[in-house]
Amino acid sequence: MKEILEKVTSSDVFKKWKKEDNYLASFFFMNEWSVDFYSPKTKKITSFLVKESGIEKNKEEKAFQKEEKNVEELKLDEIKISLDEAKKIINKIKKEKAPQEDLTKEIIILQKKKTPIWNMTYITSSFNVLNIKINAINKEVLETKFEPIFSMKKTT
Repeated sequence: MKEILEKVTSSDVFKKWKKEDNYLASFFFMNEWSVDFYSPKTKKITSFLVKESGIEKNKEEKAFQKEEKNVEELKLDEIKISLDEAKKIINKIKKEKAPQEDLTKEIIILQKKKTPIWNMTYITSSFNVLNIKINAINKEVLETKFEPIFSMKKTT
């Protein structure tokens, strides 16, 4: 994650934008990495996409939250579990919960919610979702869900 952050913060795009009231909020991966910075003053997030062609800045957007509060600052020196270690935990859980499933789509978020968390979601070839949240300090599995994307509920 440090390498990804370094690519972003050393880019000309970031240096032109750099605002003092913003801090690192999260990393997001879905096909490519995005590094998100939060402004407690404006309550908005600015994302930087890490593309092969270079770094691109997205427009500022309101933080996506159920209730409005400041997004917690993510400090990389607090992270003790690497992405590779988190994926080993995921693979072990996948073998237990869904050994027959093929993982087709991967969504990864590293963020802080009281503690730094790896929030990893996988969509399977049979349209199930495996979501696992791992404490990024001590490897504790905080939550595991394995469920169909489309739940058919009978309504009356």
